[in-house]
Amino acid sequence: MGASTRARSVVLLSGGLDSAANLALCSVHDEPVLALTVDYGQRALVREVRAAAELAAHYRVEHRVMELRWLGALGGSALTDSTRDVPQLERRELDDPGVTRGSAAAVWVPNRNGVLLNVAAALAEARGATRVVVGFNREEAATFPDNSTEFLDCVTQALAYSTANRVTAYCYTDRLNKQEIVARLLREAPSFPFGAVWSCYHGAESACGTCESCGRLRRALEANGVTV
Repeated sequence: MGASTRARSVVLLSGGLDSAANLALCSVHDEPVLALTVDYGQRALVREVRAAAELAAHYRVEHRVMELRWLGALGGSALTDSTRDVPQLERRELDDPGVTRGSAAAVWVPNRNGVLLNVAAALAEARGATRVVVGFNREEAATFPDNSTEFLDCVTQALAYSTANRVTAYCYTDRLNKQEIVARLLREAPSFPFGAVWSCYHGAESACGTCESCGRLRRALEANGVTV
């Protein structure tokens, strides 16, 4: 791909596998101008910021943390309310819709991805960038509709009206599952620092290993023979 066709992009970077993979793939195929991490009052904030900063430094991309704690203060999510339990899933339950729907509901933050994409789009427009890149995957789109290709298409349609330069919402991995994402990284971004990723819903020094996000990451790494 020639330099003239590389899309200037703002990357939403939580530090988890999906967003980190999208930063890596954007660095390979396009031009990330900013990695944005959002503080919305999540339990894992400190660990997410640490991971995101390390990933951004690895890919030599400017990193910014933006405070939107009012979003978490709306309540209702185990990600932002320490009095609520984060669901723990066994490996066999990761493909059980009855279990995963309940897990998704427990950690749902009202309109989080809608808000974050619009904030990133404003930053993109201000910097003359034409894309907002976000980390989604087919696996979790089954229970999180705001992780889907359809959601990206709808956001892009709305941004055509709300941004002067018609910013688009884009993802390199929305049609892949977690295992396929890791496989693509091994092929296209062999220097990807898997050890820097933080996918856990908790914010301790070590990942819990039992939340849904930990389970999906571990399964994907093991399927591709990756150890961290």
